[in-house]
Amino acid sequence: MKKRAKKAKSYKRARATRAPASRTAVNQIAKPAADLFVKGVLVRGEAAKAVKGKLPPGATHEIIGKGEAGLPIIKRRRFSVA
Repeated sequence: MKKRAKKAKSYKRARATRAPASRTAVNQIAKPAADLFVKGVLVRGEAAKAVKGKLPPGATHEIIGKGEAGLPIIKRRRFSVA
């Protein structure tokens, strides 16, 4: 009789025991980043209010309101080709 080959044991991969990031931790990072993005768009002049439904040349974002922190709320409307 032929001997059977031993089957390889399956080992589970070691998994990280770190707990998943909480939503508050993510928001603490995302909020300042979003504020910096809005400030950058404003400084570069890429955001403006629409006049009769049209944005001025060079504006890629429309200012649609004002946020809690006093920064404007912007929405992407046009892509820059430059």
